[in-house]
Amino acid sequence: MPTKPVIKYQCKAAVPVALNPNAIVMKKVGQSYVNWENKTELTDFIDLLYVPPTSDTYMYAICCCGKDYIYTTKDDVPATDVTCTCGKKVIEYSD
Repeated sequence: MPTKPVIKYQCKAAVPVALNPNAIVMKKVGQSYVNWENKTELTDFIDLLYVPPTSDTYMYAICCCGKDYIYTTKDDVPATDVTCTCGKKVIEYSD
């Protein structure tokens, strides 16, 4: 488990995928959340964030089922959609 990720995304509640089809890794636009366009848009955003000197992880996502998705470097972030084994979308790009 990472001790100091640059950014962390976590599923809010363990609800059935059918009731909450949204991905875990999303961006906030106004009052709503939307998918990132692509990996470049996501990593460009993360690159703008403050990186603690003790940071050991680039991006960390936790699914509702408890499975961890740890991306240690920028290159580790997938360029394609990621779906957990439980069926929950972890990352979904809109392009």
